[in-house]
Amino acid sequence: MNLKEIPKKIEKNNEAEDKYASLEKIEAECWTQIANGCLKGKDPFHCFVLGTNSDFGVDLRTVVLRKVEGRKLFFHTDIRSPKVAQLKQSEFTSILFYDPARRIQLRIKAQVAFHQLDEISESLWQETRLSARKYYLSESPPGTELDSQFDTLPEHLHGFDPERSESEKGKENFLVVSLQALSIDWLFLHSQGHKRAIIQYLDSGYKANWINP
Repeated sequence: MNLKEIPKKIEKNNEAEDKYASLEKIEAECWTQIANGCLKGKDPFHCFVLGTNSDFGVDLRTVVLRKVEGRKLFFHTDIRSPKVAQLKQSEFTSILFYDPARRIQLRIKAQVAFHQLDEISESLWQETRLSARKYYLSESPPGTELDSQFDTLPEHLHGFDPERSESEKGKENFLVVSLQALSIDWLFLHSQGHKRAIIQYLDSGYKANWINP
């Protein structure tokens, strides 16, 4: 090993140790990292895994984080998607973030709410690019069995984006899901010792505890 690399490694470890030295710092850093994930398309927290219950047990998929407001996270989906029906079976769900570079895992328990044709959905609809809006124009719901490899978008949209006026029809299938964080299970994986904490949100703020990794 090149001895010149050692001080840099130690400095990096000390920086991480300082950032995660207290429960207060950890709670604040969780939301900083989530907010950065929303803003930066290449950030590991730009997408997260959403869990639901299905007839065959737990169902998982990756969704894109579209907005963070307070302790609420938002994503959007087609209202005809099977995951919407699954989410409506219970008002609660769990989501997972993981950053392999920082070696940080967040497991968040959240309360689910839906927004369609209201101020929140309209705001996110206006931010949605035409290339994404066009999939809300599909003639069939997501998960529909197909006779070929091709989706059921109108033929003139294969490889092309719709005009803005045409895309507006997709708004009827556009649903925003909000997730109010109820707790965060934070895990930091480190060769010198893992750290784990539980943060539980209350009406008056939050309480946090270290727990055994």
